[in-house]
Amino acid sequence: MTDTERTLALAAGVAVVLAVCAGRVWWRLRAVERVLRRERAAVLLTDAVHHRDMAAFERRLARAVADQAAADQLMRELAVVEAADAVVTAELARTTRHNPQEGDTP
Repeated sequence: MTDTERTLALAAGVAVVLAVCAGRVWWRLRAVERVLRRERAAVLLTDAVHHRDMAAFERRLARAVADQAAADQLMRELAVVEAADAVVTAELARTTRHNPQEGDTP
């Protein structure tokens, strides 16, 4: 084998090794891309769940605020009824004769 043939054989061997290494690098890059795609999909799902949960939380919060406003209104109405009851009770106590049966009050 001459020097030229040896050089060509060595160059062919190096080319094969480089091709195999390039193939393995390409294969690993594709695997990394697949993992990144899965991660992106997981992040998108997590964001979607977060937005859905936030929307549900906002609805629950709005419902709680509305319930509180209704309860406050009811308490104000109850205070008016209690005040009216106090006036009626005071008037009934002021009268000397009181019989709750109809037609017997002076």
